[in-house]
Amino acid sequence: MYRKLNIEKIIDAIHLISLRINDRFPESGLLKVCNELKALAIISKQNIESVDKPYAYFRLAFYLLILIAAASIFYTFSQLKVDESITTIQNFVTVSEAMINEIAMIGASFYFLYKLEDILKQKIILKALNELRTIAHVIDMHQLTKDPSYMLVERTEHSPTRELTKNDLSRYLDYCSEMLSLTSKVAAIYGNNNRDQMILTTIHDIEILCSSLSGKIWQKIGLNNLQK
Repeated sequence: MYRKLNIEKIIDAIHLISLRINDRFPESGLLKVCNELKALAIISKQNIESVDKPYAYFRLAFYLLILIAAASIFYTFSQLKVDESITTIQNFVTVSEAMINEIAMIGASFYFLYKLEDILKQKIILKALNELRTIAHVIDMHQLTKDPSYMLVERTEHSPTRELTKNDLSRYLDYCSEMLSLTSKVAAIYGNNNRDQMILTTIHDIEILCSSLSGKIWQKIGLNNLQK
């Protein structure tokens, strides 16, 4: 099946990039960021396995609440005795209003317990997505000073240190772009079986962010390739 992303394949791809970075830039901060991205991908795999399963204790509590509510209603009606005072419209309305309020409270309890599982799962996913958004910005920080145009201008006192050759610079920037692409793929994994609009919107925002940052990197790669 090729209709869903496979988190195992994504983790393998991130691991491969970390090996490639280690071959060329073993002391670079980019390698540490890549290893951090791999750790987030592994955590994401665990998160997905967790949220895809029903929380048994919530389901048990929900069904138990239904049984208790049904038993309470049955007991209440079984103990109800018709009194002449109920036959008046005013008293009938009062009794009916009280019963409606109780039913509404029970219904609200049902709904809260039913949605609580989704709320907890949403919290886990949004926390993970926020970490992926952050690491996308961290990757971008590592390429900010890797600008091929420095060859065209005179160095100043506060210019960042430039130690990469033309070929190494292209490889470094390419690794950054690949890491951003895989960051968006890890984020997209959370949308495989999810229809929560807030989660889907957050995933889309991360995809747009990674695509935008990667586009700027490829502009640098193109400029670097034009250098002699």
